[in-house]
Amino acid sequence: MKDYRKLKKYWKQLQKKHQHLGYEQLKQFPLFRKKYVTESEVVDYLLTIDPVLQASYEVYQGLLEAFEKREAQQFFTIIDQLPQMLEEPFRKSLRFLTKYRNAIMLSFTQPYSNGKLEGKNNLIKVIQRVAFGFRSFQHLRKRVLIQQGLLEVL
Repeated sequence: MKDYRKLKKYWKQLQKKHQHLGYEQLKQFPLFRKKYVTESEVVDYLLTIDPVLQASYEVYQGLLEAFEKREAQQFFTIIDQLPQMLEEPFRKSLRFLTKYRNAIMLSFTQPYSNGKLEGKNNLIKVIQRVAFGFRSFQHLRKRVLIQQGLLEVL
């Protein structure tokens, strides 16, 4: 039961990149009998709870590292050589990526991103939310164009 509470409370530590975990700074973690431990020690303890969790964590960290270094071959090598002990939903979600292998490999090599487009979509949604609905689409369109600096107010 205590391990369950630790997993429930410190699950975000498992999602951090291994390089971003604190190795030196001691903190007081309440579920660890208020001992002073580092973030990496907390993660190490959580991984000793279940070997399947540890295998999943290693695969996850390997994928993060390959993605950060933009190494498509290493990324798909990890996916192609998944350990048998992983849970089936996790394996299935990773195998799904092989369906779009070509597109994902292109995303590793090309410097293009949808970031600007997503930013404009977010701006339009914010305008709609703040305005509580316009009476006509033309009013909304003009407001968005004014906000983007593409239309001047007389």
